[in-house]
Amino acid sequence: MDSRENEEFTALLREAVSEAEKLKYRPTTFKRMLDEYGGFETVNRVLSSGKPSDGFTKLWELGRLNLTCEAIIVETKWGRYFDANVLAKAEKLLSEMRYPYQRYEELIETAVQAGQTIQTRASTETRSPNLENLVPEPLLGYNMPINDFFREVLNAPFANMRWSWGAVDERSRRVFFRLWRMDIVNWEWGQSIRVLDTRNTNLPGWKERAQHIELIKSGYSAYGVICDKDSPQAAVIRDFDRDNILHLGRVSNRDGVVYLEIARVGPVNLVAVANDSPRMIASDLRNLEEAEISATTRASLVDARLGQGRFRRELLRRWGGACAVTGCCVGAVLRASHCKPWRKSNNHERLDSNNGLILSANLDALFDAGLISFCDAGEMIVSAVLSAREQSELGVPARLLRTPNASLAEYLNYHRRHVFKG
Repeated sequence: MDSRENEEFTALLREAVSEAEKLKYRPTTFKRMLDEYGGFETVNRVLSSGKPSDGFTKLWELGRLNLTCEAIIVETKWGRYFDANVLAKAEKLLSEMRYPYQRYEELIETAVQAGQTIQTRASTETRSPNLENLVPEPLLGYNMPINDFFREVLNAPFANMRWSWGAVDERSRRVFFRLWRMDIVNWEWGQSIRVLDTRNTNLPGWKERAQHIELIKSGYSAYGVICDKDSPQAAVIRDFDRDNILHLGRVSNRDGVVYLEIARVGPVNLVAVANDSPRMIASDLRNLEEAEISATTRASLVDARLGQGRFRRELLRRWGGACAVTGCCVGAVLRASHCKPWRKSNNHERLDSNNGLILSANLDALFDAGLISFCDAGEMIVSAVLSAREQSELGVPARLLRTPNASLAEYLNYHRRHVFKG
């Protein structure tokens, strides 16, 4: 790489830094190295150990591995300037984090076969670098990696990001599996999918999956996220279905292999939950800080997101300072709960006290997880996920202390259709 090319490559890396800074991440050390060594030497130094750098880890957490120097050298023309060992380290790190990279040569070949002309990230001859325009077209649809998908969308974080085959959302008693599309089998009565070979007990994740199957036998609901790989021998996920999810049924065992029946395929948004984890709340609060709204509106929205302020006060006034179901007046256990989840609501709906109920902590948790809801007349409906014994222990079903007004009934209708797990 000559000096002019190195300047061009360094400019591209600086553009990636600028994009990272928009995400409130400041890669100070990387910027200093670019100033001191230039792009080519910086990337060689970063990849010399073969271990993920702090910047790589941070961008993985943000769901933006496409901004890492590892992705840039693999997916652009600049990869040809680095030796095979450096490229192998970059691809290994990306593969371990399930990033669906595609080598630059493969992108070109795909485009040629499709009769397309692509604009690569490295094309800076006619205009200054702009990462949004310079990303190869196949990557523009890139969303979150599968680990983030399980944690943020399904509320089921992996116990181990390297070898876990699935995860559990204990709030709603649901098990989610990572499953290969090529493991779907057709029987005379329908389809099943292979989930466990009981003979290969030494594989990482085997014991965990066996435990998940036992949970399903005990009454937990089961779902499958369909993943694709390049060959039966491959272990790396090339991509996965972010739009649809398998609803799984009965467990069967044939010749030492455990299968789950595929009951149906449905959209992911019908099983996704409104996740009020500290991470999600912090993300929402950051978005509010950056929103172009008045200081007064921002303060009200922050309070509403935290279940405080005007939203809580109006709900307490509506329900006489007590839980809308039990009548409990102990303020320490009362929660202001949105019917239409915060992330699905506009700013008006977030502050609208008709879009909420005051509930005691256990009922709030059940309502948020979609394990209970209410009909328009105020009667409670309970998810079949809860056993009769569990319902008795929780004191459900019950009913609202008064009939909902028309506006609250409309929000409850949304909760029943989009949050409740029947």
